[in-house]
Amino acid sequence: MLIIGHRGAPNLAYENTIDSFDKAFKNNVDGIELDVQLTLDNQLAVFHDFDTISLNGRNNLIKDIQYTDLQSLSTKFNIPKLDDVLQCMPRNKEIHIEIKSNQINNNIIVDKVLKSISKKNINKQCILSSFNPFVLIAIKKKAPSQKIGLLWTKSVDSSWFITHYSYYRIKPYSFHANIEYFNKQIESWAKSIGLKLYFYTVNTQQNLLKAKKHKAEGIFTDYPNINLRSK
Repeated sequence: MLIIGHRGAPNLAYENTIDSFDKAFKNNVDGIELDVQLTLDNQLAVFHDFDTISLNGRNNLIKDIQYTDLQSLSTKFNIPKLDDVLQCMPRNKEIHIEIKSNQINNNIIVDKVLKSISKKNINKQCILSSFNPFVLIAIKKKAPSQKIGLLWTKSVDSSWFITHYSYYRIKPYSFHANIEYFNKQIESWAKSIGLKLYFYTVNTQQNLLKAKKHKAEGIFTDYPNINLRSK
């Protein structure tokens, strides 16, 4: 079972930062996961939230802010661009890039992400994921051989387009499920079509045992410094 640092090692450093990813690698993870989204000037910012509430307490959307202005709001840590992170990626590690978008037309962000990973020649070690099926459909059309991960949850706060039935249009490489909502019904469906299972976010012993029970290909965890393999 692969151990993937969820946004790096957020229990050791600010999430989605170079420091966080470095600390994850130093703790022998099999890969890292990060979030990317477009700023107003079409830069690929590695940042999770769609807004700046965590930075300045205001509900300003990332897509409406220039990258340099976004960076200036972050006084405690640097917000990297995707290319900055790719510069420090080891060749033997997986990288999971979650493309964050609420749009139907995602050509700009998909083109830029595909260009970045192709330029670094890491397509084979990279899995592109999203909750937005329109993102994944665009990837499939533009790069049919690229590994795709379909993100899934049953949270009441989730967007209308989040459904495992998107599989039939996308045919992803893997299914990235919220472990809290994963049950026998979803397991039977996933196994019937041979999907590789990844679970997020596995931070407790109970969820670790659940992931192992369902024979997960990998887990995303906030605590990569804990030796989960031996638990």
